Amino acid sequence: MTGPVEPQKHRMDRTGPQAKPRRLWITLLAVIPALFAAGTAGAFWTGYSLHDRPFAWYNSNRIAATAERAARAARDLSPVVVVALGDSALRHATLDEPGMAALAAKHGVESLHFLRIVHDHARFEDFEPLLGDVLKLKPALVLLDVDLLFAERSDLAGLRRYGSHLTEVAMLGRSYLPDQSALQYDKPCRAVGPQGWTDAAAARWVKTRNATVRMKDDSPAFERVRRFADQARAAGVGIALLLSPRPAAVEERLYGAGNGYRPAALDRLSGHVDLPLWRFPASALPKPAKAAAFCRSGMLGPEGRDAYSAWLAGGIAERLSRPRVEEAALQ
Repeated sequence: MTGPVEPQKHRMDRTGPQAKPRRLWITLLAVIPALFAAGTAGAFWTGYSLHDRPFAWYNSNRIAATAERAARAARDLSPVVVVALGDSALRHATLDEPGMAALAAKHGVESLHFLRIVHDHARFEDFEPLLGDVLKLKPALVLLDVDLLFAERSDLAGLRRYGSHLTEVAMLGRSYLPDQSALQYDKPCRAVGPQGWTDAAAARWVKTRNATVRMKDDSPAFERVRRFADQARAAGVGIALLLSPRPAAVEERLYGAGNGYRPAALDRLSGHVDLPLWRFPASALPKPAKAAAFCRSGMLGPEGRDAYSAWLAGGIAERLSRPRVEEAALQ
């Protein structure tokens, strides 16, 4: 009578208590990858959110250093501070601080402190953490890349760039934190001749650019710039907009009829006399081969930079010779 009972007891031992560890392992095998994926995604997003913080820290220090230099200069001269904010095209288009000061001196501005702050694929939001410190400088003039009023950069494009950067960190051993000094001052360039900017080359350039940042004439950035301009004017600070030069083939692709935002965008600016637009005349580029003034990247090369900087220094001097309250455009 007791014979069959014993095998049943052993069978219950195998299917009861021993089944619990198996279920636990199955659960762990399902949960651990999910937790790992969630942790990886969280770390990725946190890194992406904080990755641009050094830009604000580095340039806050540059603003403070400019204020200190201007205060020292005030003992002997009347220092003039001009701040320029824009895309990396602005870095390529202008000489660094000493060069711009020397050009301004030729136009009678004896103590120019020129502070240029640039961001790759810039949007106005990139500079907003710095605007309070900029106004505390009491600059005579703030120059804004006109594209900041219309530039929009999708989060997806930013995530792709950040993922690409992490790949370079892992595979090529590059630094995790971007070189902020290079971002502000580096000007690598390989100048090209007129043959370098064909329609095909311009099309490739525009496609690459549009993958990261797009221009929209109805961008909400316009109103943010308007509010900043109002704050600046209330503080006695002048505002002007700069339109960065591009190769003619690129200009046509970006801004030609039906191709880009700029005509409608500039129409939107027409009623805002406190946002004057300074236009660099193409005739001011070196005569023999204007296309050779540009790098393969579409930025101005050394000869083009010299021409643009001389024109800009003259524009700054002309603007500063006017009453601070006057906001007439330089055409």
